[in-house]
Amino acid sequence: MSRDIDRLSTELQDTYRGLTIVKSRMSEAGTDDEGLWLVNHPDALTEVQVKSGTGDVPFLVQSELASPTVAKTIADATRLVGERLGIRRRKR
Repeated sequence: MSRDIDRLSTELQDTYRGLTIVKSRMSEAGTDDEGLWLVNHPDALTEVQVKSGTGDVPFLVQSELASPTVAKTIADATRLVGERLGIRRRKR
């Protein structure tokens, strides 16, 4: 059974050629990075973080370009990540 983060990853990679999304492996004392995914693209203005303790919606989407925002659906998360990356969608 796939989680929403897997569906989000597929949607983002289909929409933005060259995009990568990986689960954070870094852990610092006193931080809660369980359920943190890092989204990058070579043409992006910044890295985007997607958080979810379960891997399912809702997601907390954040970057240096905008305040953290809760995405209640995969479609909302896809839009928010794209806006924060600051890149254009690929033509289908």
